Order: sequence, then structure tokens, then C-alpha cells
Amino acid sequence: MQMQIPKQKVRVIIKTESFIVKGTVYTMVDGKLNDYLTSQKNRFIPVTDAEVQYLGEGGKILDEKKTKKEVVFINVDKIEMMEYL
Repeated sequence: MQMQIPKQKVRVIIKTESFIVKGTVYTMVDGKLNDYLTSQKNRFIPVTDAEVQYLGEGGKILDEKKTKKEVVFINVDKIEMMEYL
């Protein structure tokens, strides 16, 4: 018998020093984003259906064009801001 933990899709925006990502993370049902981040044992979170914008000096967007990625892995120690979309 295989056990599965129920998850919910959550659309988020994440900012680090070098990029901004809009995408989907999978959290526990009725879980909080902060709880999700602090529960990560391997310190990286997957973000699916991601749109990435790279930042330059002073946090300015280098190019308005968004790079689409199926999945990106973000180091939780580098996250400056994460919020619901």
C-alpha cells in the first residue's frame, strides 16, 4: 500500500538577490508558506511552471522578457521574499 500526503498547488512569487520567479509550489493542505519553507530538509524547493526574470545591480530587472522553465530549484537560504499570487 502506497501512502500519499495531500498537497495543494499554490501560485507564488519569489525574490532572491539575483532573480524573481513566479510559479507553483506544492504545500501541505491548509499549510502556510513559512511552514513550508522551514520544513525543507534539503534546503531547496522546486517551483514548477516557472517564469524567471534576472536581476542586476541594485535589484533592477535586466530584461523585461520572462524565461519559462518547467521546474527550477531555489535555495531557501537565498529567498528574500515569497508571497502568494
